[in-house]
Amino acid sequence: MASLPPRRNPTPTKISKQNLTPLQILLQMGFPKHRVEKALAATGNRGVQLASDWLLAHVNDPLLDDNSPREYILYVCPTGPFLDQLQSFWRKSFNLCGWNGAHNFTPHITLVSFFKAPDEDAPHLAQSLKTVMERQGAILNESLKLESYMSPNFMGFFVAEEHADYLKRIALQYVKEVSNAIISDTYEQFDALTACFPWCTTTTARCIPRGSRSISLEPHVKSLHLTLAYQFSNTQYQPLKALVEELDSTVASNWELRLYSRDPRINGKQIHKVIHPYNPSECDELELHTGDYVYISSEALANSVDGWVEGTSWLTGLSGLLPESYTERTAESDAWTLHKKVSINSMTPNPDTKPANDTKLSSSSLSNVSLEPSVLNNDELLPPRPPDLNDIEMDTVPSKDHFYENLIDIQKNEIKESTEEPQTRSVFLIRHGERIDFTFGGWVPYCFDETGNYIRKDLNMPKNLPERKGGPNSYVKDSPLTTMGLFQARLVGEALKDRNVHISQVYCSPSYRCVQTCDSLLQGLNRKNELPIRIEPGLFEWMAWYSPENVPEWMAPAELTAAGYNIDETYVPMVSEQELKESRENCEQFYLRSAFITRSTLSASGRGNVLLVGHTATLDACSRELVGKKARSFNDMSKVIQKIPYCSLVEVRGSGNAWEILEPPCLPLTHSANQRFDYKILL
Repeated sequence: MASLPPRRNPTPTKISKQNLTPLQILLQMGFPKHRVEKALAATGNRGVQLASDWLLAHVNDPLLDDNSPREYILYVCPTGPFLDQLQSFWRKSFNLCGWNGAHNFTPHITLVSFFKAPDEDAPHLAQSLKTVMERQGAILNESLKLESYMSPNFMGFFVAEEHADYLKRIALQYVKEVSNAIISDTYEQFDALTACFPWCTTTTARCIPRGSRSISLEPHVKSLHLTLAYQFSNTQYQPLKALVEELDSTVASNWELRLYSRDPRINGKQIHKVIHPYNPSECDELELHTGDYVYISSEALANSVDGWVEGTSWLTGLSGLLPESYTERTAESDAWTLHKKVSINSMTPNPDTKPANDTKLSSSSLSNVSLEPSVLNNDELLPPRPPDLNDIEMDTVPSKDHFYENLIDIQKNEIKESTEEPQTRSVFLIRHGERIDFTFGGWVPYCFDETGNYIRKDLNMPKNLPERKGGPNSYVKDSPLTTMGLFQARLVGEALKDRNVHISQVYCSPSYRCVQTCDSLLQGLNRKNELPIRIEPGLFEWMAWYSPENVPEWMAPAELTAAGYNIDETYVPMVSEQELKESRENCEQFYLRSAFITRSTLSASGRGNVLLVGHTATLDACSRELVGKKARSFNDMSKVIQKIPYCSLVEVRGSGNAWEILEPPCLPLTHSANQRFDYKILL
């Protein structure tokens, strides 16, 4: 057999990107894990962009870091011709008799009433629904049979017994599937979860391991029914009865399971849709955006004497006073999140046929009744959905009215007026290396004993860690690097040394991972003892990603020196730690702060090259203004920083006010993921 000819290019020219989950991408963008899980759950796990938009809008939400779980509910909802009839009934009944309790929800049959689950389990709740319906025999070949019922205080359809038994079995299977998916064998969270499930009728099986007997849970199922009207006056009985009699429940229609969730703050509140925008004139007032939803208590509405009520915004999570006349009541389910929908029967030959619930209600007085009550399902939500977050000018600041912007202008003018010949030099910007928490998750409880001593549990964890004033928990908010992260930084330093790159001044974010990155890079450069590290809080991440109580307590320069790092303890930061933690900056102001740090470090370093060690956004935020470009919007920044991996390096070269981004002086650093090995698989 002839030998294969040698390939001209044995090295692949294109390296495939890891298939990261939305959770992993958002974590790499710098968002705290608990906030990411909350955002993904609140947006139905529909992707990075929607979750990051939610995080931006909820930056000042007082409950952003609260661990209160969302409330979930499982419905069976009609589609097609029968839904058309119900929508017509909803419109006519509202016009004829006004609001009643049924108008507060989309047409439905409740299979599992409200229960609570942690945000991280939202994907399992949705996947369990799909798993149940994929089992053989789960799909019906006929429409649900309904029997009408009318009384002076309730009107609706009850599900015929044969199909009620089928739906109850589906509900029971779903409960079991959820239990198997989100309750671990250790049952650490089992009591907390089952206490939230209304279908749990016994506690005898709660602590029985899954291997010894199956969990026996029973859904809360009364007579299954679809409500048409309730909470109406006796005088409205006859008009409503006549409208109900016009409905034909025998029409062939498709039905689908729908898993919804809601913000726990909605419970017991009325939902009002904003119909007119409002800019607050007092500090206790709530800003209103057309299309947003506001949660208002019935007591507040009843007790208002001047037309002003207190409410909470769905869009931002903020609360304040608002003029009631700028809103109108709508269905509570309009403000819910749709997580999953799965068909339970097949009546339509063409599955691609668009459902009939795209028909728009003609009556403006009932335009607030949503046909698809998920504010996130844009294809099917019929009243105008709340505006996209990137359509709301949340980042607007008056021109030339920001402290850092004025300082930057002064720095530029000083350069123009200088009589000295500007010298060409470089600013090197680098992101920190691989961090432990993104690699191992919640590592602190497993790597410190009862006395606070660090115990290495993996070769990719550092051999030792310095003691901190705040104890081991200080590392939860201020993660160190992995062994690989330290190696990454050292490789970059060695590569810079090979290219004869000379650094005159080094500035570093106070985050411990950045200090470690800087130290390892200087070791690779063989200049650790020559270049003291200047700790600059102004190089820290965008403060909008951190609530005040979640800003890390960084190690003081003296602590870092005691831990073996070469720190310039005489350095006075350009942005103090207190100033940074008290700032309420938007995205543009973050770019201005970063630009100010870059300009200031260049001024302080004379004619030499500068190294800035920071975070994902540092590479863009610290170079953007220098090369003459405007600050990016949050959405644009989010897209850019997703493409900046650990220890990414960029060089900005120029002089005076003329700078450009160049190809880095060293090769990029690329490696594959390496999963944890468990030798027990070979036993």
